[in-house]
Amino acid sequence: MDAAMVADRRTPTRIRARWPVVVLTDKGVLLAETRDISSEGVFISCEEPLRPEEKLRVFIMAPNHRPLEIPAEVAWSSPHASEQETTPKGMGLRFTKASSDQRERLHNIVAQHYKTKTDPTLEKK
Repeated sequence: MDAAMVADRRTPTRIRARWPVVVLTDKGVLLAETRDISSEGVFISCEEPLRPEEKLRVFIMAPNHRPLEIPAEVAWSSPHASEQETTPKGMGLRFTKASSDQRERLHNIVAQHYKTKTDPTLEKK
């Protein structure tokens, strides 16, 4: 398995990626960064994670792509993580009610990023 992949039991391809994210909630705007992402969800690192089941809109700013807006909900939250823990402070988001166009764009972004990280001919350019 490639270093860009995250080893876990989830079935969709999950890649490590640090991309800026803007999260819109009922309470305002949260600026964060992805740590890993798949077509089903994303873990974002942030100072003040939200509570599980909170609904929100996420704008993912993947390099060389226009921002992708996708609805999500907080699946789990890690508000008290320390630097010694393997999971940093942040939250896992599950994408919800995404259109087929949004899911296809997300799948293509993840697949392209994964290919860039694993294709030696692309890394040499």
